[in-house]
Amino acid sequence: MSELYSAFTYTCLTVWMVLGTATLGSSCYLAGLMARAALRRKPVQAVTWGQHPPKLIVVIPAHNEELVIQPTLASLCVQSYPRESFELVVIADNCSDTTAALARECGATVLERLDLERRGKGYALEWGIAQLWDRVEKPDAVVVVDADTKAAPDFLEILTRELFVGIAPEDWATHARVLQGRYGVLNGGESWRAALMEGAFELVNHVKPLGRSVQGFTVGLKGNGMGFTRAVLEAVPWSGNSITEDIDYGLDLLLEKGIIVGYAPEALVRAQMPNTSQQAASQRARWERGRYRLLGERAPQLFWAGMKRGDSRLVDAGLDLVVPPLAELAAFHAAWLGLTALCFNMGVLIPVWTLLVPLSLVLYAAYIFGGLRVAGARREVYSALIRAPFYALWKFALYALVRLKRGKAKGNEPLEWVRTERSPMADEPKRPLEDAA
Repeated sequence: MSELYSAFTYTCLTVWMVLGTATLGSSCYLAGLMARAALRRKPVQAVTWGQHPPKLIVVIPAHNEELVIQPTLASLCVQSYPRESFELVVIADNCSDTTAALARECGATVLERLDLERRGKGYALEWGIAQLWDRVEKPDAVVVVDADTKAAPDFLEILTRELFVGIAPEDWATHARVLQGRYGVLNGGESWRAALMEGAFELVNHVKPLGRSVQGFTVGLKGNGMGFTRAVLEAVPWSGNSITEDIDYGLDLLLEKGIIVGYAPEALVRAQMPNTSQQAASQRARWERGRYRLLGERAPQLFWAGMKRGDSRLVDAGLDLVVPPLAELAAFHAAWLGLTALCFNMGVLIPVWTLLVPLSLVLYAAYIFGGLRVAGARREVYSALIRAPFYALWKFALYALVRLKRGKAKGNEPLEWVRTERSPMADEPKRPLEDAA
């Protein structure tokens, strides 16, 4: 019996150390990013383009988006950037509604694609960008905006300024630069679920990129509000062979060409988020499926390449994939706390070590509340945090269901474009997001 008890206590202590390392390490990493984001100050740089500013093509991939495509195009038509210097191109991908006709009414160029085998946003972008590259006159940069998005009036002007600042016109064609704009939530005031999503987007899509950009690390691509110079897309063509094609493309740029994705926090786009559990379940299941694939396939690849090359940018990109989402990190804390109490009662834990749990919780809370303050989050976002535990339980139940379905599935699942159910486009938030950059 004593040998069995000794083995049990050894196992508990080992699990405590492994779980604690993962939990405390993640909290430290996130709190560090928040602190760097809070300290970052970048003055706005004025750029005079002269008579010939860079030529842009704004690509909007769309699959049955008749409810939202016109407000999106309307926000892009009133940009402060010279209208004659950019073209709006809608990729109507396997559409069975009036998306293409409505886009033409708004003055957009429409490329209609029908391919029932290669379905998905990534394939649509791969095909659409290839069509653009077949033209005689190529753009200086390509910008990608989702079809359920409203862009701030100065979005294109700021993104273009950041892409080409300090670069002479004769060098635009060979200048390699990638930027991710600030990707926020448009309809956060419609429900507590959308408000929680707004808070999550502020932390993941703004605070983390802001902190990582201070260190010169890649901030990753988020799929909306992205800008690429011509030289980048020519060097590494876009590929749609993934359900996380945007993240994979950003990682491929870093691995193959050493190109980081920069962050333009003043270039703001806001997208529509789900309000109902049914809408959210479809989106969340797709996101989590992609996240677990990245964790299993790309994180080890990045760590190995980073250590082999001595490149901290690759190691950080791997860490970003390994650090769990906030709901999972909260569950890690709960499990670690319970295991700490068990180990302490068995007398196998030094008392001072128990202080590591509250330390990690403090860092975790600092990232959330400090990060929301850095992002200038609205009051509704803080109020919605009361519902966060219930949202986390719903999320874990969804994870279990997704895993169960994947276990029953045979063969490789197709890369479908599973579009989240849409509602008419929301109005702008009552109070604009404060720019913490």
